[in-house]
Amino acid sequence: MAKLTISLVYLVPLAMLASAWAHGRLTPALRIAALVALPVFYLVHWQFLERMSGWPTDVRIPGEFELVAASVVEPDRSQDRDGVIYLWVRNRLGEPPRSFELDYTRALHRQIVEAQRRLEQGIRQYGSASSGRESGDSGSAGSGGMKLVIRDATARIMPAKTY
Repeated sequence: MAKLTISLVYLVPLAMLASAWAHGRLTPALRIAALVALPVFYLVHWQFLERMSGWPTDVRIPGEFELVAASVVEPDRSQDRDGVIYLWVRNRLGEPPRSFELDYTRALHRQIVEAQRRLEQGIRQYGSASSGRESGDSGSAGSGGMKLVIRDATARIMPAKTY
């Protein structure tokens, strides 16, 4: 259904423009404006689609999440490249995983490496994100004014069975 909707978003304006053009209802100034505006519209739309699909997004990470995977790209001054940290997280509400892009910090890098080590051992990792830093927090790493804490999943204790 989503592919059909996206296709219609591209085809409807094009069909309307072609119809108006074929019937001679457009002045030369409107034809030029349409020729410039339509590709710009499609490029802007494509940029928004990238943020919605599997590409990493720089929107705010959910407040509570399960860490699925991570990748760290360290800064490289010889190539004038800033570092970046990619997190693939699942919202605790059961939504599909989503990729997030965070600014690189050494503290966050250390925390991610430790979380990845625990994931490889089979220990599920949960995280929480909040804005700002509170003083006295240990085990938290910030990125762009955000406080991120990743911890081991707590074992669920099932209630006693009653017969």
